[in-house]
Amino acid sequence: MDLVITTKLALVDAINPCVLAIQASLLAVLLTKSRRDALIGGILFTITIFIMYLLYGLILHSILSMFYDYVRIFLLVLLLVLAILEIAAYFNYKPGLISIEMPIKLRPLANQLIENTKNPLIAIPLAILLSLFLLPCSSGPYVSFLGLQKTIDWVLLLYYLTIFVSPMILITLLVYYGFSPEKIKEWRDKHIRELHLVAGILLLLVLLYLI
Repeated sequence: MDLVITTKLALVDAINPCVLAIQASLLAVLLTKSRRDALIGGILFTITIFIMYLLYGLILHSILSMFYDYVRIFLLVLLLVLAILEIAAYFNYKPGLISIEMPIKLRPLANQLIENTKNPLIAIPLAILLSLFLLPCSSGPYVSFLGLQKTIDWVLLLYYLTIFVSPMILITLLVYYGFSPEKIKEWRDKHIRELHLVAGILLLLVLLYLI
């Protein structure tokens, strides 16, 4: 597994519009109580997502490694499909129908959980549920990363996940130091098409590199 490929796939995961919106909404609710609650909630949210994706990664890799000699062609096709979907989203965006967004039908449940948040500890079950909802519709880059390794490289895995959660850390710090969560959501909504385009280009570059 190449460091460049790992970085590009992790960046695709990191710019996930769904996670950005959910975390911003959570921090907005906690911020009505105190900046300290928002900071604790953001940290717990990030750590939980990191741990859940680490566990998913170990499980997925144990499955994919059994078919390592046959999985490469599948991964190349997967990367091609994902790249096409992401680039197409830039020209014809439809919420919830693209590979790195939570389906529309699942969003009311996530929003309900956020609205009922009473303390920052709620960030833990919320992150667990979000990771369960998000993994099936956003696992393409992560599956590709895991499937390209015959044996797990722990350094690369932790590096991947660190890049993946880096926007969550940044958003938490921005909100704690006074940046409005609403501004983050506005920025996300304004640039969501560009986020998909960047994701598509990165996936296409990984595909071309592997070919």
